[in-house]
Amino acid sequence: MGRYLFRKKIPAYTYFFIIIFLFLFLLDYFGFLESFDKNIYDLFFRLKGARQTDGRIIIAAIDEKTLEQFGRWPFSRDYYALLLDKTQQADIAGFDIILTEPSDADAKFASAIKKHGRVILPVYFNYRMELTKPHSSFSPLQTGHLHSEPGTDGIVRKIHHTLHAGNTVVPSFSSVVYKNFTEKSCIMDNSPRRLSEANEKNAVSQSDNLLINYYGPPATSTYIPMADIVNGEYPESFFKGKIVLSGFTAPGVVDRVLTPVSQHRNMMPGIEVHANALNNLLDKSYIKEAGERLRYPVIILFSLLSFILFLKTGEKTSLLLCMAELVLIAVCSFLLFTRIHYWFAPAFLYLSALCVFAVTYFHRLDNAARRLDEKYSAIVSLPEMGKMQTPEGAAIRGLLSFLSAEGINSRIQKLLSVQENYEKKLQSIIDEKTMNLSDALEMVKTMTGEAILRLTTAAESKDKYTGEHLNRIQLYAKKLSEFLGMPDDFVEQITLASAMHDIGKIGIPDKILSKPG
Repeated sequence: MGRYLFRKKIPAYTYFFIIIFLFLFLLDYFGFLESFDKNIYDLFFRLKGARQTDGRIIIAAIDEKTLEQFGRWPFSRDYYALLLDKTQQADIAGFDIILTEPSDADAKFASAIKKHGRVILPVYFNYRMELTKPHSSFSPLQTGHLHSEPGTDGIVRKIHHTLHAGNTVVPSFSSVVYKNFTEKSCIMDNSPRRLSEANEKNAVSQSDNLLINYYGPPATSTYIPMADIVNGEYPESFFKGKIVLSGFTAPGVVDRVLTPVSQHRNMMPGIEVHANALNNLLDKSYIKEAGERLRYPVIILFSLLSFILFLKTGEKTSLLLCMAELVLIAVCSFLLFTRIHYWFAPAFLYLSALCVFAVTYFHRLDNAARRLDEKYSAIVSLPEMGKMQTPEGAAIRGLLSFLSAEGINSRIQKLLSVQENYEKKLQSIIDEKTMNLSDALEMVKTMTGEAILRLTTAAESKDKYTGEHLNRIQLYAKKLSEFLGMPDDFVEQITLASAMHDIGKIGIPDKILSKPG
């Protein structure tokens, strides 16, 4: 009894809604919606268009012109020393170049590093997850990792500003440049918990993940050929207060990466990816991502409100509301992304709106099916439909009944047969009633004629003259109506009725009616 009351209190479609929502939750949790979210994310970048970069960041590009002048790669590190000498007034000089092996020009380059004072060199983890550092001759200097992990589709969207390998904390290249340039530290997760996780797993652990807010397609940042700087085409004062990042931009020399702003498969050099990440840190425009603790409550609340709203409106209104919700989700997601640099993955919201609409629509369809079942059961239970009665015919199961052997097509055929039988029976009843009515009208006609005959006979008995007068009137009426071409039934009726024109004489006393004169 308690179970029955519980089921009556919570309709079946509510359970269906919960099941669908849990299914969507699992799809999102295990990453099945990630591809859709990534496509929307990249589309927003393209719709947003290019932005102005920070003019203080300059890329000393090792491009085709530089390779043509300096010779085949790897060229002498004397050119790096010359680059540092020419950019002595720059606040920071960073190299996206791996310098692990010794060379003949290392002493000169090390001297230039020491003279400049603020030089950042890269480190990286090899395939054995061992940290590889620059050659020891370049110490002391500061280092940062260059890892920018692409997604499953090969597109680089985020950067991990902190890597943990055992007890070693390795900041990103861009965060080290930012710290030296602003003398402010990025938020780093150096908690004991994070370090212990790295030790337990004996692997590299990543933290401080930020989505890179790209400023535009490749070459949006300020490029200056390294050869032009070394050749003195720019005065040293030009670099005062600036950040000079040196790296490869020539195609074919270094791996390039796909980015959300890559169009026509034009890939971005790694040095420009790090320049974008550094630019984000400088202007605080990196993209913050909504975590699961925020996303799931928002999605649940949105779904419940939509569920209630769709239940309280009709089918057409619900469809319009659902379409409006889809547009609203797109607009709000885009405004959050472009205005406040906030990414709220909308795929789950899209599917929630569509599924909630589908659940409420099928709920209404199920109610309509149940009403059809009720009418069908009532019709096939009639004595006249005895041969059509089936065990399934009496069941009221809503949409489930349409999926059975006695499904919707079978029921429609039976209802059409019932309608045909009903029309035949109705026509038979109409024919019978019409015949009865015709007989009744004929009887009334006969009785009317007889009544008129009796009344005119009574008039004749009162006055022989009056009786003969009535006969003459009837004859006149008949001849006149025939002369006018009136129908036969009209001639018959007017002839019969004309005898009644002096019926009032019946009530006149004989002494008055027969008075002489």
